Amino acid sequence: MRAVTVTGFGAEPEVTDQPVPVPGPGEVLVRLTAAGLNPFDWKVIDGAIQDVRFPLVIGTDGAGTVERTGADVTGFQPGDAVFGQFSKAQEGRGSYAELAVASPDAIAAAPRTVALSEAAAVPTAGMTALNLVDRVAEAGAGRLLVVGATGGVGTFATQLAAARGITVVATAAKDKADLMHALGATEVVDHTAGPITDQVESPVDAVIDLASDTERLRALLPVIRPGGTVLSPVFAVPDGGLPGVEAVNFSNASSTGLLERLAREIDAGHVRVVIGDTVTLSQAPGALARSRAGRARGKTVIVI
Repeated sequence: MRAVTVTGFGAEPEVTDQPVPVPGPGEVLVRLTAAGLNPFDWKVIDGAIQDVRFPLVIGTDGAGTVERTGADVTGFQPGDAVFGQFSKAQEGRGSYAELAVASPDAIAAAPRTVALSEAAAVPTAGMTALNLVDRVAEAGAGRLLVVGATGGVGTFATQLAAARGITVVATAAKDKADLMHALGATEVVDHTAGPITDQVESPVDAVIDLASDTERLRALLPVIRPGGTVLSPVFAVPDGGLPGVEAVNFSNASSTGLLERLAREIDAGHVRVVIGDTVTLSQAPGALARSRAGRARGKTVIVI
């Protein structure tokens, strides 16, 4: 089968021929329609995790059709349309491939109302956004600032929060303002036009910050009400936190239950998948390079 692989940390990804993986007991083999690109994919190439077998098939997210199942698998059968996470770096496996193996607790039935190529963009970004919005909602936030709102996690978080009746203030360049309003943002702040704090009309109860470093995160404090919640998936909260707010470096968790919730949100029309770019498997190395350079916009899907 064709797959995008690397031979070591820091190596250039390339399309190679690899053996078809064999599903073991408790595993599902999926013929992938598409894979979703995440920044973590190139971070793995750069050495973000060390328990890796080479050659390594890149990629975590994907969607496709169950080819066959290993022993002791229930709930899935050949022909089922599924989406989820396929990274098994310690075994050299990933989702930028024609076929991939997954654990049943890492995949779920795909949304019925979108193509599998769209569903492939959902798993990691969607579950991250859902976990973040759950945390904000549990804190009772009625007004939320999303910094980095036009990226994969940001577009999902904006929609999921708006669907719960939370007022969303989203940061976006001027040419993305209409998109963010269409996704449910009540206010759109142009972060390229000046300090965010000068443009937010009234204090917010919570911040989901997907882009700021510690200095820029600290600069947002004037627009956060005392006791508000600050969540940073990019780990910008300094040791000791931030004064006057509950500030957390947010670590994501994944599960079949979260994937099922996302599928329901999509099928109910509460969430649409925003695709920034679609590439072929042979174009995936270039797409990874664009993501690493910060030139990607929105989610990139690799059609296989």
